[in-house]
Amino acid sequence: MTEIEQLCAKVKAIAQGPNADLLKKFIDLLYQEEEPEYFSPEDLAAIEEGMKASLSGDRSQFIPWEEYKAKRGL
Repeated sequence: MTEIEQLCAKVKAIAQGPNADLLKKFIDLLYQEEEPEYFSPEDLAAIEEGMKASLSGDRSQFIPWEEYKAKRGL
């Protein structure tokens, strides 16, 4: 399986799961064509750090989605 096929399979799995809405928003954010805004090296480092923490089971820097929405009145 190629890298693209693997990525597509992962996206499809996520799109069918509980994080489908979040995935769609993230993809829409990345795909916006009106005014491209790329992640800075600092943004990418923060994203990578968060992903590593999440994958290692360290949830100390995260809050539940419901708590986040409540704090921001969403």
